[in-house]
Amino acid sequence: MKRVLPVRVPVYIKATLISGSKKHSAVIGNLSDNGAFVETEPTKTATPFLPGKKLKLVFEESPKNILNLNCEVIWLYTKKLARSSFTNCLGLEIKNPASKYSKYFESL
Repeated sequence: MKRVLPVRVPVYIKATLISGSKKHSAVIGNLSDNGAFVETEPTKTATPFLPGKKLKLVFEESPKNILNLNCEVIWLYTKKLARSSFTNCLGLEIKNPASKYSKYFESL
């Protein structure tokens, strides 16, 4: 049986990852109908976004329209950068995407 992979659309969207009361600046690198690849901005400490962790992914669809998505971390890759800084690359599953997100994704 052939496995069907989700369509991933490359994007460059500034976003915020919210974990509890902490906010982390990030960039969305691609989107699918129920997932996202996100990379955090460089930081001095590695952030423990372990698989299974629940997060909110927040970004502007348009200047006055903000999407707020409930997500779960599926995978994490932490990269060590120069000068003792780190960036985290995350594969996120969007949990129960709202119709607002589905319409946005279809428009990409």
